[in-house]
This record gives sequence, C-alpha cells and structure tokens, in this order.
Amino acid sequence: MQESLSVELVSMLMEDWHCNMEQALDMYYNSETFERLSDPSTGLYYQSPGYVYDYLRNELTTGKMQ
Repeated sequence: MQESLSVELVSMLMEDWHCNMEQALDMYYNSETFERLSDPSTGLYYQSPGYVYDYLRNELTTGKMQ
C-alpha cells in the first residue's frame, strides 16, 4: 500500500515541481512526510495520495510539517 502511494507522490512531485525522477525521489525520501508515512502509528498511509501530497507540498514550500 505504501509503495503505490509513494509512486503517486513522486509522480505528483515531478509534475508540480518540474523535476526528474531522481530529484523527486530525493525530495520525497528526505522529507518528514516520508518519515511519518513509514511510521504505522500515524495512520497517514491510509490517506489518499492527494491528502498526503498536501502535507508534502506544504512541508517543501514552508520547510516544516503542519
């Protein structure tokens, strides 16, 4: 489940930030959002890709997770 969510999020990053896959993967795997997705106790991985992407986009734009 988390793998398919990761594919969607990386695709969204590539589209919105106009970057290649390597850059998008780097942004994603080095984010606090990814850390939270990796922690089953947060339940974030149950959310839709759009919902999680809002968190990720906000983190990348402001530099912090909200």
